[in-house]
Amino acid sequence: MSPEIKWITLIIVLLSLISCSSIKDIKDKNPIRNRANDYLYSSEIPPMEVNADAAIGELYIVPDVPISGLPSKSFSAPRPQPLSVNLLEESIEILSFSGKQWIAINKPPAEVWPRLRSVLTRSGVPTAKMDPPKGILDTGWLQFKNDEQNIHRFRFLISPGVGVSSSEIRITQMEVAAGKENASIEWPVDSMNSSREEEFTKIVANSLASDVTGSSVSLLAQNIGGESRVKVVVSEKVEPYIDLRLNYSRSWNSVLESLSLGGFSVVSQNQSDGYLLVEFTEIDLVAEDGSLLGLIGNFLDRRRENDQELPVLEYKVTVIQEEKSVVVHILNQNDTPADMLMTIKLLKIIRSNLT
Repeated sequence: MSPEIKWITLIIVLLSLISCSSIKDIKDKNPIRNRANDYLYSSEIPPMEVNADAAIGELYIVPDVPISGLPSKSFSAPRPQPLSVNLLEESIEILSFSGKQWIAINKPPAEVWPRLRSVLTRSGVPTAKMDPPKGILDTGWLQFKNDEQNIHRFRFLISPGVGVSSSEIRITQMEVAAGKENASIEWPVDSMNSSREEEFTKIVANSLASDVTGSSVSLLAQNIGGESRVKVVVSEKVEPYIDLRLNYSRSWNSVLESLSLGGFSVVSQNQSDGYLLVEFTEIDLVAEDGSLLGLIGNFLDRRRENDQELPVLEYKVTVIQEEKSVVVHILNQNDTPADMLMTIKLLKIIRSNLT
């Protein structure tokens, strides 16, 4: 072996020994500990105290588990209801009732809030005030070319809609003479110029419909307007019902439209007494089998269904004005309580089609 190779081999061996001893010394002096399970030994600490006027709150709220109210007995779990047509694709439209108009969108307020802000920002509309928990957004003063004598500003009020996971945007318009925008003026209950409100509502609705920037969610705005204005209540003490926090006229029209969309046939109605007599035909949904035997079986099942008439169920839907809300019940036509599970199913069908 040549002397050069011997020297190179000796140097490599010495460097290896020095490196190993150095790493061992470092580990002994500064051990690198695995902290992956440290969370198991963590302890609870007192909640952080902040000033009462600080704008802070729970961002990730865990909802309470509602009481099921179902009878304690065994039963066959029914098939899940098909998705409402209202949830299959995005819908943005301008609705009106009793002289009021609003933008209805089948997205929750937590998604509508950032989209509205994005639309206003891209359109160059200044924002003067925002209050996400209350769903209020005020624009700055604007001047239109066809009205140089006045300046205008608009207030957007976003609230949970009547439909499932939907929102409503209401716009209030205010105007003052140009040069008096610094005066202290309270927001009116109704718009000062209804035509200007209608014009701006159409502009915002079209901008939201053409917005293709993608959906985002605002945690600060997830509780806009408080709880949903419509909910199915299942309690152990009373029969299931739908609770509507709307005025009676709109509640009646919403229920009537929902019945027509949900497969009910309205036989008669009496708004003065608050009831509708309806018929409902229950159709069992069967999954299609694409195999040869499945196609033959599906064909025979359809032949059998055509030979047998499906039973028509008759019910009475009551829409009653209570102290704080409107309550919708489903009864047998002789005013006796209907089957609990069937009642819940029908109420959910009505709920899913409310607008």
